[in-house]
Amino acid sequence: MKKLLSIFLVAALLAVPSVHAEDEIRVIAEDREIEFDVPPQIINGRTLVPMRKIFEVFGAKIEWFEQSQLILATCNADVVAMVIGRSEITVTNTLSGKVKTIELDVPPQISDGRTLVPIRAVSEALGMDVKWNEETKVISISRRLI
Repeated sequence: MKKLLSIFLVAALLAVPSVHAEDEIRVIAEDREIEFDVPPQIINGRTLVPMRKIFEVFGAKIEWFEQSQLILATCNADVVAMVIGRSEITVTNTLSGKVKTIELDVPPQISDGRTLVPIRAVSEALGMDVKWNEETKVISISRRLI
């Protein structure tokens, strides 16, 4: 009887959807879901994600300078520079020499031992389109069509 009750309880728990899962933000890039070791976080209305993972998805090479808390990400001809706590990103195209500065509502920051960056600003700096679906809590990222 106890074994039957245990099986029933386990089955009942598996059948109940997780409340936490409904609140999680999912990120889909180029039709593949990105798994983060630290979940995306909404801070002041902006979604921040671990920087290394999001840049690597785009094929960027990352450099972290601990002393100055500088993040450099190189993707094709673009170099993206960010500093923890600063509300701007600088994007330099090494071929054309053009430099653009993007103002941020929420600066990059460190949380749970991970450097978090605003996903929309970083993605758009690398020429991606970003869409947010409030209902499903899904961020979709795709290459910008020229």
